[in-house]
Amino acid sequence: KDLLVDCMQFCQRKKGLEIYAWCIMSNHVHMIIGTNGDSKMEDIIRDFKKFTSHQITKSIEYSQEESRKEWMLWMFKQAGDRNSNNKNYQFWRQDNRPIELSNKPLWIKN
Repeated sequence: KDLLVDCMQFCQRKKGLEIYAWCIMSNHVHMIIGTNGDSKMEDIIRDFKKFTSHQITKSIEYSQEESRKEWMLWMFKQAGDRNSNNKNYQFWRQDNRPIELSNKPLWIKN
């Protein structure tokens, strides 16, 4: 989780990412995000996913405590081999499942 938070903060500082809310789950992340206009959202997400996947797989590979590391790296490698967009591992899904939120205020009616 620390790697994800560090990368989110880097993207805020250097890429123009605006984060309104986030929740790290055991196997995925939910984020409500925007951009300040300096970079396109798809470029920010691409860079975020690329950097975090490298950092997390490297962290797993060199971990002395992670008992499942061989299995996890094997699973990431198998997924990467099935997708020609990857060189080694596939950590993230290829799609992002974005949902555009309205910028109009929501009013509660009594």
